[in-house]
Parts: sequence; C-alpha cells; structure tokens
Amino acid sequence: MTQNGKHFGMTPSQIGILAGLAGVACLLFGLVGWFVLRGNFNLFARAPQNTPVPQSTPTPFVLSTLAPTETPTPIPYEMLIPDGWMQFKTGLVEIWLPADFKLGDSKLFGDSANSALRELIMTGATSKSALSPMLVMVSYEPLPAGSLDAHLDSEIASFPADIRVAERRKVTINSVEVVRFVFETQSNNIDVNDLAYVFLDGNTIWYVEYVAQINEFYEMLATFEQSARTFRIVR
Repeated sequence: MTQNGKHFGMTPSQIGILAGLAGVACLLFGLVGWFVLRGNFNLFARAPQNTPVPQSTPTPFVLSTLAPTETPTPIPYEMLIPDGWMQFKTGLVEIWLPADFKLGDSKLFGDSANSALRELIMTGATSKSALSPMLVMVSYEPLPAGSLDAHLDSEIASFPADIRVAERRKVTINSVEVVRFVFETQSNNIDVNDLAYVFLDGNTIWYVEYVAQINEFYEMLATFEQSARTFRIVR
C-alpha cells in the first residue's frame, strides 16, 4: 500500500538503501561460498600443530575503591544564629530574629476552634512607606488522621478566594524535611505575602510564618529564610 509516497511505511530512498545493503550481503555470501568450494576456507579447520599458541599472561588489575557517600555533618545550632539577633522562646519552641523585632501580643489575632494555637507572635520594624505590619508567627495544632499532605490540601481548599498559593514545595532545614509555602493576598488593598514553613513533630504540626507587605517581603526574604533555620522545638 502506498501512502504519501511511502511503500510499507518506507520512503523510496529508504527502500533504495535497503536494496543496496541486501546486494552487498548477497555478494559477501557468494564469496564465502566460493571459498568453501575451492577448499581455501574452512570454518571448522584446526590450527596447524606446530603453530605456536600464544600464552595469555594474566594482567594484574586493581579494583577502584568506591568512596563512601558522606553524610553531611549537622551544623551546631549556635552557628545558625547571626550576631546581634534576639531570642524568642517559650516552654515549647525557640526562634531567633534581628534585634529590631519585638514580642507581640499573642491576642493580636483571635483564635477560633478551627485555627492553630498561637505560640509566639513577633512584630518587626517597618519602613515609613509600609502600610502593613511585619509579623512573624509560630503556631501549632495536632495532626488529624491521615497524612500531612492530605491535611494541608484540605486546609488550602478552605482558604478564601483572595489567598493564592504562589509556591508549595518540600525543602530540608537542618536535616529535617518541611513544607514551604508562599501565599499572596491583599489586606485593605495592600499586597501582602506570607512565607510559611510547616514542620511535623510526631503528631504535632508547627507553622512558622513571616508576613510582610510585598516590597518589604522580598527585601526581608533572605532574613526570613535564615530565621526559619533557627526554629527548634524545645526538648
């Protein structure tokens, strides 16, 4: 069958190439047959007895030694704290922030039956042009039945429509896998971003959030990420 200049799924040029290869193969087989008939070529002939057989000399070799995969050495907690930063600590958790952050009122946001419990709230100094406060919040709640990812999916599905998930991915902080979010929203027509880290400690979910007006958010992003590495649960 011919379709679009093809025969049996091949173009004329492809058929020509195969025909040429077939011709070469026939010529080679013909030459082999001719040598066999002449007695000059014997596939099963033995080598003459007086023909020296080369002796194979074993060549010593050394297997390369595989270097073991090194496990990163955990950085001591004290080395994670930049000079001049302030400690914020409760009986449950600890976190460090630049010295211009102050302890905020834990009643700044009302808790509802469906929200995580506020453990710490800190407020940061904002620029004169900022119209929204800079906040750092640490909260927690028990993990319901099921996986952490399933719980987060359920929580996000219940968010108001004006909150957008700009980023969601798993990262490693101090050898611990956590979930990192960036949320975008508006508050009184002001663009606000929220960087959130979700830690799972046994059956307890810890949320560490950094909220700022969008321009200050990106100016402080590296500081927020550095602060998140100082978060730890007090044992």
